[in-house]
Amino acid sequence: MLSRDKLRKVAVAGMTFTFALAIGFVMQNGDALAARLSDQPAVAAATLQSPQLVAAVMVPQDPVAAAGVSVPVAVALEPAAVRTAAVTTLPTMPPETPAPVLLAALDIEPEVMEPPPPSTAATNDCPVAVMATTLPAGLVRLDLAAPCLPDRVATIHHQGMMFTLLTAADGTASATVPALVQVAVFVVDLGEGQGAVAVAEVPEVALIDRAVLQWQGTDGLGIHAREFGAAYGSSAHVWAGNPRAADAAMLGQGGFLIRLGDPSLTGAMLAEVYTFPTGTSVAEGQVDLSVEASVTAANCGQEIAAQAIQISPEGSPSVIDLTMIMPDCDALGELLVLSNMLMDLTLAAR
Repeated sequence: MLSRDKLRKVAVAGMTFTFALAIGFVMQNGDALAARLSDQPAVAAATLQSPQLVAAVMVPQDPVAAAGVSVPVAVALEPAAVRTAAVTTLPTMPPETPAPVLLAALDIEPEVMEPPPPSTAATNDCPVAVMATTLPAGLVRLDLAAPCLPDRVATIHHQGMMFTLLTAADGTASATVPALVQVAVFVVDLGEGQGAVAVAEVPEVALIDRAVLQWQGTDGLGIHAREFGAAYGSSAHVWAGNPRAADAAMLGQGGFLIRLGDPSLTGAMLAEVYTFPTGTSVAEGQVDLSVEASVTAANCGQEIAAQAIQISPEGSPSVIDLTMIMPDCDALGELLVLSNMLMDLTLAAR
């Protein structure tokens, strides 16, 4: 249980945050994938001293429209100090030009994999297969069978989300994955051109809100959801320490959280996904969402990269990229709160 009263305040000047934001997905090969975020030269810089506002970026609501109508996106830290924020712009893309597939903006070059007709790929007469089974609450169970590839790192790609697993001694692996689209395509990459593809129909995605946080190589990051004014540490504070089961969403009682990936792997790709049953909830109010980063021996003084993806029944998917330098190791145990990296959920009476 978190105790906010015992958290020492963090005051580390000079932390640098770079954001790249994109709103809108494109259709490619029957799967709506996020347009890849690309690095652009900084066009503005500002020194901010507000105790709440650290960076604000104006983002066009239409990804292919000229700048003009925009909304502010802010990242707040706790506590605040004077920090420099570099603002970057995204390239616009004409409607007739398909955008490249976004696998993840974590400095990893994606490999475009053409889905084979069946969901089985043969390698040296030893097949690799993955089966996708639709579960309640908009979840999909993936079962991988690669009998000739034991102890092999498998990277799962889905709608811009990525995470890594290790196959067992018999070449099997499994994961329960929150789907981000109703026709969900999952690509399993085992390296050296080996892998398989599976597709699942997930109609419940149309009724839920999902917030994804993904990062690579270090732990200490996480999503925190406080439902309807809940206090930290209460039963309605959903995070890795209180993830809840998917049954809560199925019964309309609240959201739940799933963590994906194997943190024991070197350079592991990890993700957390918070789900709230917007379309079936009878509650009215707000769910406060934040990303929190703990300063650990593994990440202190290091640059970390993270990405947030959100889907909603009533709005366009959104992507926010974050790169930041963690405080030095004399701040071990401190906590940074990025309160606006994820958009809060507001539920009206039905």
